[in-house]
Amino acid sequence: MNFLNIFSKIYKGNAGEAEVLAAIAKLLNVNEKEEENYFLIPKSTLKDINGSREVDLLLLHPVLGLYAIEVKNWASLAHIDSQNNPFDQANMYQDILLSTLKRKFDMIPINIEYRVIFPEITLAEGDIFFKKYPYYENYRNHTFFKDHLVDKDIFKRFFNASNSVIPNKKTFLKIASLLVPTDKFKNNQEKIIPVITKNEILYFDQKQLSILNGYTGGFRIIRGVAGTGKTVILTNFVNNRILEDKSEKFLIVCFNRNLAEATKKSFGEKFKKNTIAILSIMELIDRIGFDYEKAGINKSLTIDEKYTLFETDAALKEFREKLHARLQQKPIDYFLCDETQDMPAGFMRIMYEEIKDCIFFIDEAQRFYPYTMQSIAEVFHHPKFEKLSMRGRVKNLKNVYRTPSNIAHTAFEVLAYDTSLNDYYKRSYYLQNGFTKDINMVLEDGVLELGQWDQFTALKKLLLTLPKDEESVVLAYTKKSLESIQSLIKSLGVGGYIKAMTMQSVKGLEAQNVIIHNFGRFIQNNFKYQNEIIYRQMYVLLTRAQEKIYLSIDNKDELIKDERMKAIYDILYSASLKHAEKRSEEIIHSNTKRPESKLKLAKLRPVMQDIKEGGELIVTASELFVLIGRLFSL
Repeated sequence: MNFLNIFSKIYKGNAGEAEVLAAIAKLLNVNEKEEENYFLIPKSTLKDINGSREVDLLLLHPVLGLYAIEVKNWASLAHIDSQNNPFDQANMYQDILLSTLKRKFDMIPINIEYRVIFPEITLAEGDIFFKKYPYYENYRNHTFFKDHLVDKDIFKRFFNASNSVIPNKKTFLKIASLLVPTDKFKNNQEKIIPVITKNEILYFDQKQLSILNGYTGGFRIIRGVAGTGKTVILTNFVNNRILEDKSEKFLIVCFNRNLAEATKKSFGEKFKKNTIAILSIMELIDRIGFDYEKAGINKSLTIDEKYTLFETDAALKEFREKLHARLQQKPIDYFLCDETQDMPAGFMRIMYEEIKDCIFFIDEAQRFYPYTMQSIAEVFHHPKFEKLSMRGRVKNLKNVYRTPSNIAHTAFEVLAYDTSLNDYYKRSYYLQNGFTKDINMVLEDGVLELGQWDQFTALKKLLLTLPKDEESVVLAYTKKSLESIQSLIKSLGVGGYIKAMTMQSVKGLEAQNVIIHNFGRFIQNNFKYQNEIIYRQMYVLLTRAQEKIYLSIDNKDELIKDERMKAIYDILYSASLKHAEKRSEEIIHSNTKRPESKLKLAKLRPVMQDIKEGGELIVTASELFVLIGRLFSL
C-alpha cells in the first residue's frame, strides 16, 4: 500500500509525518498473528491552561504505552533555538498527558513517553549536533533520525520505556476516546481524521458521524454515492437512539434479502430482534398482509410488472390499510429505508405518512433496474399525494471510503455520460462541477485490469491467481453462465473464498476482488435494451470492488464500432493502462524502494459490529467508533 499517498491526501505538505507513520506501522506489524492493538492518531489536540497544543502524532499501545511524537521535517538542526525547540515541545506534551490522565483517572494508568523525529536528517548529522551542544545530550535517547526509519533493528529503540504500566481494556478505550481530536471535527465540517490501527485505517469524519445530529422528527433524506458510508450512518443513528431509549422500535427496509442480511451483520451480535426489524421490501409487503388479489395484482407477475401496479389507486389503498392495521398492533418509532431509489415510490410516501419519523438513504446513481424510481422527488412530489417540500431535509455525503480512488474515478467518468442524472444532481445541489471534481475519493488506488476472460480456459487461470485469504466474486451476465461458473469454481476447489452471482443481484455486494464476466456483452446488449440507465448500471458494477476489479471484454472490435460504446471502452482502457504503467514502474524501482507498510485500508466501520474473527483489533476499533460517535451526538 502507498501509505505516504494516503496521508498526503488528508494532510497536505506533511511528508515527514507520513514517513514516520509508515515506519512505526511497519515496526509494529512484524508479527502478523499478534493480537495486540494500537492506534496512531495524527494531529491530535491536547488542552492545558494555556490553550490547545497540536501533537504531530500520538501512538497509543496497550502494552508499550502512550507516545507523544514531534516530527520536524527539517533539512538542518540549525533551526533549533529557544523559540523553536522540538525537545521542549515534546517534553511539554508528555507533561500535559500526565496531568490530563492524572486528573481523569486520579492516577497514571499507562506509560507515557515522548519522542522527537527528524526524518530528513542523518544520524551522523545528529551526532555532530549533540557533540556541539552537550546540554541536549539528555534528549538523545528520545531522538530519532532518517537512518532509524529505514532500519527496523535500530528503530526498535523507539519503544524503550522508562516504566511498565499496562491498563485494562476499559481504561485503554477511555484513553483512546480522550485523544481523538474532536475539536478539529467541530471546526471543520469536511475534515477527515484517520486513526491507524493494526492492519487497517479507520476514518473519523465529522460529517458522517454528525449528519443526523439535531434530528427531531419528520423525514430526512441522506444522499450519497456508493461507498460514502450510508450504512454506517444508519447503524450509528439506531445505536445512539437505543442507548438513549431502549424501548424505541426501529423498522429498516432494504431492497432485497441480501441487503437485509448485510445490514443485520453490520449490527453484529448486539442486534436485537425485539427492537430492530430489518426486512426486504417484499418481506414487508408480505408481513403486513398485503392482499395482491384485492389490489388487482397477480402475485405470479414479475417484480417489474408488480412495481408498475403498486402505483395504482387500489394497491396504494390496500398498502395503507394493511400498514395502518399492522402499526396499531406493533407500533414503530422510526422507519429507515436503505437504497430508497429501488423502492415503490407510493409505498414509501405512505410509510412516511403513517410513521412520520423516517430517514431515507438514497443514491439515484445506483438505479440499476428500469422499474425503480428516477429520484427521491417521486416520493415527496408524488402525483397522487400532496406535494411536500424537501428544502432543508436533504443531507449530502461526498467522501468515498469503500472504493479505491482510481476505480471510483473511472466509475464516475462513465457516470458523467448520464446527462439527466448530472442535471438532476446539479439542480438538487449535490454537484456543482461534476462527480470527479465534487466527490472526494479518500482511498489509495486499487487494481483495475481489462482482459479477455470470457472463455473458461482463461477464466480458470485468473481464478487460480486470486488470494485464498481474500473474498472474491465473479459476476455472471446470465443465469446460464452463472451455473457454468459455479461448476467451474466447485471443480477448482476454490469455493471457500470465491463465489459467483448474477449482475442483477449485485446490489449491496462488497468484495475485495470482483471479476465481471462478459462485461463487454453486458455493455453491448444493455445499450440496445436499457439505454436509459446503462451508465448507472456500469457505475454500480464498477464500485463493488474494494481492492481489485477485473473487466472481461472479449468483444472490443464490436464495441468500438459504436461511438457511445467506444467512449466507455476508451475510459476503461485508459484506466487499465494507467494501472499497468504504475505497476511496471513499481517493479522497476522495487529494489530501491523502501518496504511499504502492510496496513490495509478500511471503509468506515459499522458502529455496532462485533466480529470475533478479527480478534481484539476489530472489537476494540469498533468500540472506539461507538465512543467517538457518542461524543459527537452529545
